[in-house]
Amino acid sequence: MEKETYDAIVIGAGHNGMALSAYLGKSGWRVLVLERRLEEGGGLSTEHYTRPGFLHNLHSNYHTFVGLCPVYDDLDLVNGSDGVSYVHPPVQMGSIFRDGTALTIHTDMKKTHASMSRFSKKDADTFMRLYKEVKGFQDLMIRTLMYAPPINVNDITKALSTWKVEEKTEFFRAKLRTMTINDFLNKHFEHEKVKAMLAFHAAVCGYYTDHVGLAVSFPFMMGKIDNWRIAIGGSHRLAHALWRQMRRFGVTLLPASPVREILVEDGRAVGVRVDDGREYYAEKLVASSVDLTQTFKKMLAPEAVPKEIMEEVDRYEYQDGSLFSVHLAMHTIPTYKAARFDPDINQAWVLNLGYENLDDFTNDWNDIRSGRVPEDPKLNIAVNSLFDPTDAPEGKATGLIRAFAPYGIEVMGSGAWESFKKIYMWRCIRTWQDYCDGFTDADILEAKPYTPLDITAKLVNMVNGDWMVGKIAEDNLLSKRPCEQLSQYRTPIKGLYLCGSTTHPHGFITFGPGYNALQIIADDFGLEKWWIEI
Repeated sequence: MEKETYDAIVIGAGHNGMALSAYLGKSGWRVLVLERRLEEGGGLSTEHYTRPGFLHNLHSNYHTFVGLCPVYDDLDLVNGSDGVSYVHPPVQMGSIFRDGTALTIHTDMKKTHASMSRFSKKDADTFMRLYKEVKGFQDLMIRTLMYAPPINVNDITKALSTWKVEEKTEFFRAKLRTMTINDFLNKHFEHEKVKAMLAFHAAVCGYYTDHVGLAVSFPFMMGKIDNWRIAIGGSHRLAHALWRQMRRFGVTLLPASPVREILVEDGRAVGVRVDDGREYYAEKLVASSVDLTQTFKKMLAPEAVPKEIMEEVDRYEYQDGSLFSVHLAMHTIPTYKAARFDPDINQAWVLNLGYENLDDFTNDWNDIRSGRVPEDPKLNIAVNSLFDPTDAPEGKATGLIRAFAPYGIEVMGSGAWESFKKIYMWRCIRTWQDYCDGFTDADILEAKPYTPLDITAKLVNMVNGDWMVGKIAEDNLLSKRPCEQLSQYRTPIKGLYLCGSTTHPHGFITFGPGYNALQIIADDFGLEKWWIEI
């Protein structure tokens, strides 16, 4: 029987695997993508989770790299007949505080400055300096540091000096590598509510505010605080756009085909075997977009992996916590008591309800690391129906509550969520209602929890419910992610590459891991770089 052979085999049809396969297909390669689940997209998952007609993004809801990430342009993923349409909400984010005040972040930075000035004119001025200074270097820094194979932290310091960033800004002169995000905020800002709003932005991006060294990334994040976008029709529409491009370039996608083994001959990856015994062969390479444990401990024979690499895989750490979500089908879009202070809060897309100061974040991180579910949940609220008329039946609305939570609950472990999830769901709903102007149980058609355990059950790549697929910490970023030996997307097994979120930069819909792996593959195989090279 003739072997079924391709130039490249990509394991996993998440957004990184799909993007890499589309690039290689457009480069003229014959590419096969194998996906464990019945549908492509990974975290780009949109379902009728509560009731028919209500669209819920179970994982990725916020897309903050549209217009910054080269993949959108290279693969023509936005607008057009085959692309996804995005809305850029005018009121991007907001914080509602217990005293009835609110702070809003707008795409119009003059309005952001005005909102922030109600709490501290000094902080509003400081924020605007930070925002403008980072914007001046944003394209250079994000595209160079995120969309290129990673350099080490020392080289970042040299790069900042070469680009004269440190000379031209006040915010890069401090020893950011030794600072937490809390430290950075305390150094530059004075009002607790302003600091809470900015810390919330970092936390929702997966950055724990008390980790030493993460201050080095914080100014970059502030440069895109006004770039939160919603995919019309749900985040899965981006997966549709990727799939259409894959088909256009001749890529073959096989769903319901979990890879059991990566086939290695004479130290080289030559193909894969799936669970039902089918085998597929690759003349050039195999690229894995799944997590390290699956790749190295489940798909490779022990003798194929050098001992020092297996030790690094065993040492790899995931995020301290996960997310507990509640998805709601609603009769109405809630409004807020704080609208009396700032009417714009009723139009804010990404909302913080509960974080009043930096200590609130630190206390939650400590609870989560100890396996305790925060007693008083602090909420991230998003009502996509404010901007997407397709996500619910006419006159209705879809709602999302998220709260940071541990994967395992104290000694009971992750299984405790099954008996606790509805209790915590209603605790979160009651917290939301406390901030609302007349939002009652009668306004809720259905509410359904989605726990950290559910995350891992659906997407095994997100180990322990870790939606970033690896700890965001100074010792797991850039050339240290997932370890120095694997940070350039190559592995010790010839022809086997990594292209998933365990590599630089990390999870979230950045496309960075797939795009950066492409650069290494292009160099190794002499591919002509037809794309916009950074």
